[in-house]
Amino acid sequence: MTLSGKLAGQVKPDDVLFVFARSQEGPRMPLAAMRATVADLPLSFRLDDSMALVGGKKLSDFATVSIEARIVKAGQAQSSSGDLFGTLAGVKPGSQKLRLLIDQVQP
Repeated sequence: MTLSGKLAGQVKPDDVLFVFARSQEGPRMPLAAMRATVADLPLSFRLDDSMALVGGKKLSDFATVSIEARIVKAGQAQSSSGDLFGTLAGVKPGSQKLRLLIDQVQP
């Protein structure tokens, strides 16, 4: 995962970065998540069933998921205006060597 060069000036090394997987259909509640910082970019990551959120379903329960990386300005996992993000849709759980680019700004 990398950050677009055009957005690099909008972040600080200690800004929080969340990476999570969601079902493409159904509830928007993340299935699995991890936390890092901008200083960790470029970041290699792996989301699997061991990272499932408490009380949630497992990644392996779904044929495809969407992966989102979000650099949050408020320090909270919820989306807010000014957050930077990137997404990949149609990802099969267990896929490797995916390239996720953080290249959008939340209005």
